[in-house]
Amino acid sequence: MKNLSVLLVCSFFVAACSSSSPKNTTQAVPQQPDIQTELSTNILLSDAAAVQETLNKMETVGDNWLNYAVGICDPYRRQGRKEKVKFVCDKEQNAQIIKMLMDRGTDPNKYIHFEKKEADTLYIVETLADKLALWNPSALPYVLPKMDKCLVALTKMQTANPGKAKYFAFADFWRNNQCSIDSYNVRWYDIVGEREHAANLIGKTKEDVKEKYGEPTVYSHPSAYREVLTYKKAEERQEKGKYEAGVRGVDIFIDEVHYIFTLDRGVVTKVQVQVVNTTQGGGETKEIDLEKAKQDEIAKKEKLAGTLDDVIMRKKARMRGQMRR
Repeated sequence: MKNLSVLLVCSFFVAACSSSSPKNTTQAVPQQPDIQTELSTNILLSDAAAVQETLNKMETVGDNWLNYAVGICDPYRRQGRKEKVKFVCDKEQNAQIIKMLMDRGTDPNKYIHFEKKEADTLYIVETLADKLALWNPSALPYVLPKMDKCLVALTKMQTANPGKAKYFAFADFWRNNQCSIDSYNVRWYDIVGEREHAANLIGKTKEDVKEKYGEPTVYSHPSAYREVLTYKKAEERQEKGKYEAGVRGVDIFIDEVHYIFTLDRGVVTKVQVQVVNTTQGGGETKEIDLEKAKQDEIAKKEKLAGTLDDVIMRKKARMRGQMRR
């Protein structure tokens, strides 16, 4: 009987120890939704109400979200590889989303960069206001009041229409307030060559242009307050050639390049770099049809609009292009 009592006590002790020890099982833990993915999805869908709900759950909102929202209505936008849904451009909703992001203190002065337009022949300094002016002007009233006034002037003077009265007013503001792109972190997104350095003269003076390029090949004065300085140059360009006997050769080209600077009341408001023709090493000259190049660029963008945007492949293509210069 004594032995039986001892056995029962031991059994209870073992059972108690077994019940208190951790079980070797994995329990499902409820996952909190990724707030960044949630915000991205709602912006992509142009769902202003959902964006507001998401923002209410966020302590801080990064400036990058403003840039992201501005790009939704780009007519040539492509689908990001990590985006979970197809983007929708509802301009009214998109404008409200931009207002919400501005109300949360996002900075519209941060995303400024050099950009090439018109088949890579027109160099500009592009701000968020530049993009909105083309893609969704209804959102501009929420952004412009909080933009740096020099950047507002830069946005306006680069697209000034000489057919309008006092089209030079923003160039005057830029000069009178001693504005300069040197005051901002303006850069190209990719590696660029010597030609692109002409863009650094945007907002500078005629004296600055002449200091770098000398006297113009052609000077014109198309209107009372507008001047155009054109420099025609012959520049050597190299491209990788064919393999011969295991060695890659180099093809030499001579490009006729026109550097064109438009000035309004003494301020550089437009920079163009046009390759007019190119001559191969054998002497054959090919004329460049700039208008066709511009139309081809638009057609390519229209074809790719809405498709998957492979960022890596685009960067490799850009790098190949830079190596050919």
